Amino acid sequence: MSSVRRPFCSDAARLRGDDNAGTAARVDVWLLVELPITWGRDPLVEASMPAAVRETLQKALAEIPRSKLLFIRRRVESPGPTRVYVVRSAPRPGAVMLELPSLDDVATVPFVQLAAETKPMPTPLVLVCTHGQRDSCCGRRGYPLYDALRERDDLDVWQCSHVGGDRFAANALVLPWGLYYGPVEPRDAEMFAESIKRDEIFLPGYRGRSSLSRPVQAAETFVRRASHVLTRDAFRLQSRELLLDGRMHITLRDTNGTMHDVTLEHHVATAAAYGTCYVKAEHPIREFRLVEYRMT
Repeated sequence: MSSVRRPFCSDAARLRGDDNAGTAARVDVWLLVELPITWGRDPLVEASMPAAVRETLQKALAEIPRSKLLFIRRRVESPGPTRVYVVRSAPRPGAVMLELPSLDDVATVPFVQLAAETKPMPTPLVLVCTHGQRDSCCGRRGYPLYDALRERDDLDVWQCSHVGGDRFAANALVLPWGLYYGPVEPRDAEMFAESIKRDEIFLPGYRGRSSLSRPVQAAETFVRRASHVLTRDAFRLQSRELLLDGRMHITLRDTNGTMHDVTLEHHVATAAAYGTCYVKAEHPIREFRLVEYRMT
């Protein structure tokens, strides 16, 4: 008896037309560690590294609020000198970069201190999730996007471990601002890269900004879709209110002083679906839905 193979999660999401608005993780500080080897499904547990390095990273994650660890590489090779970034997306975007003699030296990095000492970055970091051992779609869709971007000398482009939202692969992260993108197709790599250089949002793949809560991310995306404003830092949160009916009212202010009032709600877009390639059971796909938008 033959079994029917279920579709890849990113293929199924495209067929369903899943909305990516408001799907970025909530992160203020990013710890990036170069690890150019096979990561395993959970790199902090499975990847080969000194025990002292593992303990230092675990301690940093516990002590730095809203922090996330990502491992980065340009290719799989023998470990050598190790680059480490401590990147802050909020309240003032910036980063500190260290070049260490070896991976062992990561155990000596004062991550908590560096998270408070970040400075403006001359070149944006672009991370493309290629973590195929975590989810097949991250590998099969991430590598072509990385290959399409990696030759640019005006961006600092890396492969990275799991960022979340596998069904939106290929996923990319632009730092220091914590801008989540996915899906981004290789054919759109040039347009995506140019939007970064212009300090704009690549709206077709925009998932949200990590320094904002998910409802505010969704509100910002809905406003951008309606107003066609692409400037990266065009909007600031003015207010957020949970209404009695469970809907949310969010007001954003743009750089011209115009207020953008958004009412949105949660809804079940798909009653049951596989959200990733590795989950064993289907679950409802919940999305944000725009109820009302007006400018004042």
